[in-house]
Amino acid sequence: MTSPLIDLIGKTALVTGAASGIGLETAMVFHRLGARLVLSDINIEGLRALAGSFGPDTILLKHDVSRDEDWDAVYSQVHARFGALHVLVNNAGVMIAKPFEQAGIDILRRQLSINVDSVYLGMQGALPLMRAAIASGARSTSIVNISSIYGKVGGAQFAAYSATKGAVRALSKAVATELASKKIRVNCVMPGPIATNLGADWDPPRDADGNLVDPQAALAAWAALIPVGRLGAAADIAPLVAYLASDAADFITGSEFIADGGYTAA
Repeated sequence: MTSPLIDLIGKTALVTGAASGIGLETAMVFHRLGARLVLSDINIEGLRALAGSFGPDTILLKHDVSRDEDWDAVYSQVHARFGALHVLVNNAGVMIAKPFEQAGIDILRRQLSINVDSVYLGMQGALPLMRAAIASGARSTSIVNISSIYGKVGGAQFAAYSATKGAVRALSKAVATELASKKIRVNCVMPGPIATNLGADWDPPRDADGNLVDPQAALAAWAALIPVGRLGAAADIAPLVAYLASDAADFITGSEFIADGGYTAA
């Protein structure tokens, strides 16, 4: 349940990967908290199917987050419609499970482009619009980058994914230190195993011998290892993102927030 002590009234927020999973749940929480929304996803048909869930102050955009020209187009529309940006949630991502010995460089490069290039491009492009928000009287602006616990600890068959999410974690901290004096906050959320459509988008996971593994069986095996006894849900993550986006988190930057049901504490 979202705390009534926070709101996003008067703020414009961009959420990438908003057609499903954590991105969609975050968009819905932001809407309930009063934000003006820019929702983007490469799956524009899925995003448009959700249009009725949001208000008139919402833009829906097709967006390949790995392409700088797509970011330019998105930010041009944000500027034209709202003039400023208060919140950026870099949520879009891809996860590919494959034994390290069988994972070619293409596996790493694909995940780097979607998981890391997008965060770099998104943060750089957001700065002029966030400076405009500050100039208009905003107390601070907020960037929330969605990493993963596998950016902090290792995971078998997730070598390339772990490398990209570790990069998001380090990048968030570095940029946070540089932008803190400019009232632009940068934080990183690191979910544990979450039952979202991201799992359905995997290249089929394989065991150590290269045999295909049912993604649902892999998720069930993860759930058995989590101290709280279940996989996470998008609804477990979105309120945390909303808090970091709000003025209630004005003193928080350069931090990482693990939400994993105790998985990395066990």
